[in-house]
Amino acid sequence: MKDLRGSASGVTAAPVDECVRFFLAVDRYPAWYPEVVRTVEVRERDAEGEPVRARAVLHVTAGPIVKDFDLVLAVALADPRTVELTRVPNHSGDDERFDVTWRLEEGARTTIRLEVEASLSVPRFLPVGGIGDGMATGFVVAAIRALDA
Repeated sequence: MKDLRGSASGVTAAPVDECVRFFLAVDRYPAWYPEVVRTVEVRERDAEGEPVRARAVLHVTAGPIVKDFDLVLAVALADPRTVELTRVPNHSGDDERFDVTWRLEEGARTTIRLEVEASLSVPRFLPVGGIGDGMATGFVVAAIRALDA
């Protein structure tokens, strides 16, 4: 297992409520960040139609190393301005972890903060230094580009 952590932030002209809806719509992630989010299939929705469980394939590159992660994620609105995506274990004893937290702060412009924390089974020789921050930055830049379009 290798631990991966990263964070990034940025601002958008989009109102905070629009940002919350944007980040909850996990099935649309491939449209605005196809370089990393290859596919998302919503497996379960709540009574209001919001995704609560989804299967996602994330494409991660580190120099010459390329790896696709096939994950089942729980999707939750932790509070009115925090969207959490949390990997659901495949079986008991599965200790891999992948957590994504979008935090939104309302102001003249909406501040987006993203935190990524993971513990994943990857080859020992795979360098993970900087991957977390790079992944977080890529997500934030792509999200702002889509929100401001």
